[in-house]
Amino acid sequence: MQKKILTLAAVMLFSTTLAGTASARDGWYAALRGGLTNSNMNDVDDSAGKKADIDFDNVWMMSGAVGYRYSYFRAELEYTYHEDHDETSATGLSGTEFGAQNLMLNGYIDFLPNYVVSPYISGGIGWSKIKLDTYSTTTTRTTVSNDADNFTWSLGAGMTIRINKCLNFDGGYRYIDMGDIENANVNAHEVYFGLRYTF
Repeated sequence: MQKKILTLAAVMLFSTTLAGTASARDGWYAALRGGLTNSNMNDVDDSAGKKADIDFDNVWMMSGAVGYRYSYFRAELEYTYHEDHDETSATGLSGTEFGAQNLMLNGYIDFLPNYVVSPYISGGIGWSKIKLDTYSTTTTRTTVSNDADNFTWSLGAGMTIRINKCLNFDGGYRYIDMGDIENANVNAHEVYFGLRYTF
């Protein structure tokens, strides 16, 4: 009997821990995030007219968002800045610099919004300002610059850890398609972490 009571108490304690002491708050929120972005350019025409891919090194990203949460759903407007990529050839005489900024309208579905740990899925549409500079150096450095303003979409998933009724820790992954520049499609794989506070 004593063992059954202890087991029941443990189950109740575990359930209380998962559900938290109070329901998560609905309303307006602000979020700050940071992480790593790996950008790629596919089907690039090289000097010989052949197709090639460029896989840039990982760089930092930072974003800020303002949104509204209601029950299982969240919607937000997010601005993201990506640190510029700089890829130099083996000889060091030529290279590529790439950078991007995104303004996105994102939507989220939180599967367990009132629990301490909740998985979510996300999607977004918006706009990207991307730049691509290619340079070569002989006696002087010559740079060819290209810019594009493109429709952008994203898909992702992640996990929320609720710290208290208002404060949440979010971590996730998303794939971003930023459209084309100079006959190449630009996309990115992004891993991020951040804090979200509901007022």
